[in-house]
Amino acid sequence: MKNIYQLLAEHMIIETDRLLLRPVTLDDAEAMFDYASDEENTRFVFARHSSVEDTRNQIARYFLRRPLGNYGIEIKESQTFIGSIDLHKIDDLLKTAAIGYCLNKNYWNQGYATEALKAVLACAFEQVGMNKLVACYDEANPASGRVMAKAGMLFSHAEPYAAVDEKEPDRLVTRMLYGLIKGDYFSHDKENLDTYNFL
Repeated sequence: MKNIYQLLAEHMIIETDRLLLRPVTLDDAEAMFDYASDEENTRFVFARHSSVEDTRNQIARYFLRRPLGNYGIEIKESQTFIGSIDLHKIDDLLKTAAIGYCLNKNYWNQGYATEALKAVLACAFEQVGMNKLVACYDEANPASGRVMAKAGMLFSHAEPYAAVDEKEPDRLVTRMLYGLIKGDYFSHDKENLDTYNFL
């Protein structure tokens, strides 16, 4: 029987109507730096990148070192790299993982994040055989929660006092947690679900 990692290796490219989810490379550094250097864009996700070389180092450290389940988000028509989405905290015994994503703010409110998340959920449940996927967001960033809900994830609970805000040390973060288990995913009306190509 194939394990999660072999199945992820077989599905390193996912195609949707508008997007190509594919491995991130060092060639994406300039496009990633465009949003990774923007404080508003990275506010709730990661520390702002200070240079293109910093971005190249981050790509090597995170995306190249552990490519399975990590996808760059590219608009197919223009071949424009606009963000990333990933599976992390993978437990291959329980078949669970967490999902995170970051999108260039110039492409917010166009449905790209939701489209990418739906595609990763579909691949994870239908092709890789995952049992549960979870995601969370800072309550001060409700737009991220709307993406989770639109993609079909279900609200689980709030976690008050979850962390100290690194950028505002006087603020304690309340995390909002969403999740989806395979039973709920497969009970959805399949006629109303988007279809994806797994390459």
